[in-house]
Amino acid sequence: MHRTDEAGEYLRQEFPEQAELALWLRSVLLEAEPDLEQRVYRGWQAVGFRHPDAGYVCGIFPRPEGLQLLFEHGASLPDPEGVLTAGGRQVRALPIADRSADTVDLVQRFLARSVIDGLERRAGRKPRSR
Repeated sequence: MHRTDEAGEYLRQEFPEQAELALWLRSVLLEAEPDLEQRVYRGWQAVGFRHPDAGYVCGIFPRPEGLQLLFEHGASLPDPEGVLTAGGRQVRALPIADRSADTVDLVQRFLARSVIDGLERRAGRKPRSR
């Protein structure tokens, strides 16, 4: 059975000006956590990523002001550099402006911590991130 790249097609069609950076970001996420499942959320205008054991962890949100990597429980993530932007009581976003090694490091670090926290939440333990 041939599977289409629904998420890639969605990003290319709906956000052509940000598609290249968004597709690069997606590759960073999937390389760091190959078990992530991706899903298009047309209502949110985003591509979300769910870990099979940790649940929904993050999403790529192309916006007019720039590309955002939104972390579902980002408020609990350690952020000593102060790079995450507030999004309410729970959500935080990492602005993605370039393909630098620093960006890769931040994405991988926040993603790994998000998966660990999700596993702890699902096991009934309070995440130890902060």
